[in-house]
This record gives sequence, C-alpha cells and structure tokens, in this order.
Amino acid sequence: MMKFLGIVGSTSDISFNRILLKYIQRRFDDKFELQLVEVKDFPLFNQDIPLEEVPLVSAVARKIEAADGIIIATPEHNHTISAALKSFLEWMSSDVHPFDGKPVMIVGASYFAYGSSRAQLHLRQVLDAPGVNAVVLPGNEFLLGDVKKAFDDFNNLKDPGTVKFLENCLDNFVRFVKIINQVADKNYVEKDVSVWDEELPNIEVDVISGASESY
Repeated sequence: MMKFLGIVGSTSDISFNRILLKYIQRRFDDKFELQLVEVKDFPLFNQDIPLEEVPLVSAVARKIEAADGIIIATPEHNHTISAALKSFLEWMSSDVHPFDGKPVMIVGASYFAYGSSRAQLHLRQVLDAPGVNAVVLPGNEFLLGDVKKAFDDFNNLKDPGTVKFLENCLDNFVRFVKIINQVADKNYVEKDVSVWDEELPNIEVDVISGASESY
C-alpha cells in the first residue's frame, strides 16, 4: 500500500485542516497509509542555525523522501499560506531538499466560501521554486469552504457530494503518484520505508519567539 505524508499547515490547536487530514486518514485507509506531520512543531526558519541543532528537520526530511507522495493541507492567512507553513518549507529547501521530484497534492479548509483558493495558488508557486521543486498534482483543487458547517459531531464530512469529489481527487493523486514515480525510475511498491515508523524528535517551541529549546 502507498505511504503518504500529510502536512498540517496550521498552528492552531483546533485546526480544520488537521481535522480534514485526519478524516482523509481514516476514511480512505483502504487506498493508502497517511501519516501526519505538524508544522507547529518546527521553530522559525533561521539559515544561521546548523541543521544538526534542529534534528526534527532531518527526521521529517527522511520521512518525506520515504513517502510515495505528500498531501499538504493549508489554511489561508491574509490571502496566502501561514507563516509556519512557509517556514517549514524553508527548512525543507535550504540544506535538505526532500521535496525534489516528490508528488504533492494540495487541499485546504477555510471559514470562507473560497476555501483557501488564494493560499493554494501561492503554495503551488512556492512548491515550484528552485530548492523545493515538488511535482504538484494539476487541477483537482479541493477547496473546503464554510468549514465550520462542513463536519458533523464525529468530524466526518457531512455532504456526500463533497466526500465523492474528495475521493475522486485522491484517486487521481494515487494515479499521479504512480506515474511520477515510474517516470523518476522509482519502484513505488518496494520503496525503502525503514524510517517510516521512526519517532520524531520532540522539540519544545516558544510560540512567541518561534525558538526551540535547541537554541
């Protein structure tokens, strides 16, 4: 079964983008395995900090490299992605480059009707930048608007049409991943995933300064 890594692009304790990824994780577990990573666990990017002082960066980079594909759930802050998600991508494109050639799907949830559309557009541009160089699934824009009304009391999507559209997008992503990995001459079935079950380092981050206890 394919292994995907889900990136929670919000720092909020109650994040609908996290809820969306967890819904995908349990609702479509017959299609792929999805493991989540939180951008809120990372300190603010600082190019003067040696990589060995932030072990979480290397650990997550290894998981990205081991994953068949990545699903990023982004909120929209002032017409763009969150500062924490941008900082995370800076970590992942400075000394390490795990997104290079990696298939990525973007989803997003928002309180407003447009469902993080502008943030998703900006994120596509960031993922295309030199140093990141991800291969983003074209089209298939899953924009979950009015998100406060979208989930039931069990955090399941209520509208059957929305669930079906999400499933179609995910099925397209699975096919996309197969094609991209085959073009890259990778065996997506027998990929070495020895790091998949590794525990991530636990770094306490100061929510005000963004600094970790490592520095």
